[in-house]
Amino acid sequence: MKILITGGAGFLGSNIVLKALERGHTPVVMDNFVRKGSDNNAKILSEKHGVQIVHGETRIEDDWKQFKDIDAIVHLAGQPGIPKSMENPRLDFSVNAGGTLNALEHARSLGNIPVVYASTNKIYSDAINGIPLVETETRYDLSNLSGLGYSQKGISEDFPMDSSGEHPHSPYGVSKATGDLLCQEWYHAFGVPTVVFRMSCIYGLFQNGVSEQGWTDFFIRQRILGDNKLIFYGNGKQVRDCLFGDDAADAYITALEKINIAKGKVFNLGGGKFNTSLIEWVNIMNEYDEEKGKMEISYADWRLADHRLYISDTTKIEKILGWKATTDIRSGIERIVQAYKNNFYET
Repeated sequence: MKILITGGAGFLGSNIVLKALERGHTPVVMDNFVRKGSDNNAKILSEKHGVQIVHGETRIEDDWKQFKDIDAIVHLAGQPGIPKSMENPRLDFSVNAGGTLNALEHARSLGNIPVVYASTNKIYSDAINGIPLVETETRYDLSNLSGLGYSQKGISEDFPMDSSGEHPHSPYGVSKATGDLLCQEWYHAFGVPTVVFRMSCIYGLFQNGVSEQGWTDFFIRQRILGDNKLIFYGNGKQVRDCLFGDDAADAYITALEKINIAKGKVFNLGGGKFNTSLIEWVNIMNEYDEEKGKMEISYADWRLADHRLYISDTTKIEKILGWKATTDIRSGIERIVQAYKNNFYET
């Protein structure tokens, strides 16, 4: 299968490219190289693995015309963070919603080839913060209650996207939700076999994270290579389930390989039981290079619609696709730490 991966020189894209090669497929990368580190990732993919790399903007319809002999699209390219969506909401919507519409229409023009879309947990509004939680010294935990779209396993796909105007999503959440709904509609209205992955915290090699997006990698780099200082937006007790990039890549390729049973489906994709608060992640970081002392933390206001806790309930994807996360957080951190210490980003 020849797979076009938009944003394929980014963090998750690089992992999916390598997983596609491992499984005997032919990946082709489309990227605009705006993200820091993507040029380095592209060099590794091209020179070491022989992957075709093409410069392109998903927002520009003509750029899609370069890709006619493909069998599937993995659509990752997007504006990935809340802060930038607040600074430039028009660009955010153009990239995330407009780029997705172009991907779907290109798939339709090629005879309805499959599209797997990288959505986000931010399509669920701030209403998630109404879920009953228990606060401990280092984190928030789910209470023993359950309700529509949540249980002790976490947040399921049944949690409402719309809060009837009562809660914010952030401009980023809205633009990604638009792409999410477009994918669902293009399956029902036009027969494009789409799969939507609503992702939580994905981390791993090739990430080049920054504080507002890709915080896991940024925290590690600040400890290993940086000034040992961090800012917590909020109190640091917010919890995310963490899914290692190689595990996430496996889900994307599995969805394409099992498109007959995956098409039309929406899945929450995350680490599930592999979850951590910011405080707990930093506590692990403090175990490395202990001569530096503990990381220095300062605090800023909570971000708009930032979830106090988000843990993916992955029951649906495990049941339908037979996929599950296998890399625990400490193992994932160790792989990233060693990669930085050895000065390489490769798997």
